Amino acid sequence: MSQVRLRQVLSDLPAYVAGKGDAGKVVKLSSNELPFPPSKPIIEAGKQALVGTNRYPDAIGGNLVAKLAAHYHLDPCQVVVGPGSIQVLANALSAVAQAGNNVVYAWRSFEAYPILVGITGASSRQIPLNSDGSHDLDAILSAVDENTAAVILCSPNNPTGPSLTQTQVREFLAALPAQVLAVLDEAYFEFDTSPGHVDGVTLLADFPNLLVLRTFSKAYGLAGLRCGYGLTSSFLAEAIRKVATPFGLSAVAEACALAALADEAAMRSQVSQVCKEKARLLSELRNLGWTIPQAGGNFIWFAGQVGEQIQAAALSQGVQTRGFPEGVRVTIGSRAENDQFLAAISSLKPC
Repeated sequence: MSQVRLRQVLSDLPAYVAGKGDAGKVVKLSSNELPFPPSKPIIEAGKQALVGTNRYPDAIGGNLVAKLAAHYHLDPCQVVVGPGSIQVLANALSAVAQAGNNVVYAWRSFEAYPILVGITGASSRQIPLNSDGSHDLDAILSAVDENTAAVILCSPNNPTGPSLTQTQVREFLAALPAQVLAVLDEAYFEFDTSPGHVDGVTLLADFPNLLVLRTFSKAYGLAGLRCGYGLTSSFLAEAIRKVATPFGLSAVAEACALAALADEAAMRSQVSQVCKEKARLLSELRNLGWTIPQAGGNFIWFAGQVGEQIQAAALSQGVQTRGFPEGVRVTIGSRAENDQFLAAISSLKPC
């Protein structure tokens, strides 16, 4: 029986592997989710939005666009929203990349990058990380050529944790050809307390080829609603909107994001709790002899083959972590969850 002919590129796409675990049955430290439930104002905003779901949402999430523009002191034409920052990135790559192009990014980094690049028909140029899990910016720049459509930087880098500095990124952007899209993925920006870490928003005025990605899935705790956004030049924002699915952001997600954005104090308080737990966990692990790289996000990274041992030991005690060929990533959960993880790996030899 004949079958529908699929694009050849699909046979080469890696599958996205989500962090496993049922938070009701195990301690789920595999998906970098916030360990706190949504606040009452967020829940109420979602309920109110549900009443009108017989109607389509705003085509471009206009209310959220306006609030984000005011929040970042930008023009609304510089803001795009979508069902997760991953979709904003997908749209941006669709606008600039095609067969014959390449997209350059550090590796290992967010595992959706090769999938999104491959869908466009472009090829990926994956640049190995430095030994400490950070980006090798010189090597990334060296890989850029006349066929490069985009470069993606991830800070803090998921899953390894190190951040880029403001100086590093500014110098990188100054050296990057202006016709190449520069994506700065800052999904974990709010958790980053590293001195001098990059804030992509402050670079937008000087680099019109820059797209800064942020999300409500992490620090704002709205992972189940899929709401992210991009900040960029009006030129690039218009191009991203052209390839975006109309009505892509649900009315419920927009309403909840607006409620979350209106209560920055609550978000800051929860992020502070996560960061304090991260500092405690890092201190205990390093005192025990574990080598943990800089952790700018809401997770920590164990590099090397010991990751398999950590993942197995944690799972045997009901703690789900996220394994990769290069190591294992562990989300910062509640104090009790973190203590359960520490107890689970207490019999392992630090390295």
